[in-house]
Amino acid sequence: MNCKLWVAAASMLLYAAGQPTAVIEKPKARTVNTGGCRILSNNTFSGTWGPSALPVLALTIGPGSTMADQMHANKAKYTGPGRYPNEIIAVYLGKTALEDSYAGLGTVTMAADGHSGTFALNDGSASGHFDCGSAPSQ
Repeated sequence: MNCKLWVAAASMLLYAAGQPTAVIEKPKARTVNTGGCRILSNNTFSGTWGPSALPVLALTIGPGSTMADQMHANKAKYTGPGRYPNEIIAVYLGKTALEDSYAGLGTVTMAADGHSGTFALNDGSASGHFDCGSAPSQ
């Protein structure tokens, strides 16, 4: 394969994969273009967007969610596209985890493409949408 053809093919793959993005619509508009998703060995979906020290959006679906028992979260295994009620969602818009943060149980809906979806906290305090950039893998 010649160099120009290889570069064009690689560019198309990068474009097709997309960029991890989270858009917070409520309570304040905020967009982040870093992060990603993965599926843990126990069929738990994990996604974070923003700086690793304090991500703007973090959510989990499945039995391996931290604090699932204490928060009475849904512990059903992640099975792909669909609606997942009572999952753990955290939105951090401040400089610390205690400042301008919104966390609790909410609904995550994974779109048919397997890598994008929506989220909304049950109390209505935060909502938005996300894209993993590509389908998460283990």
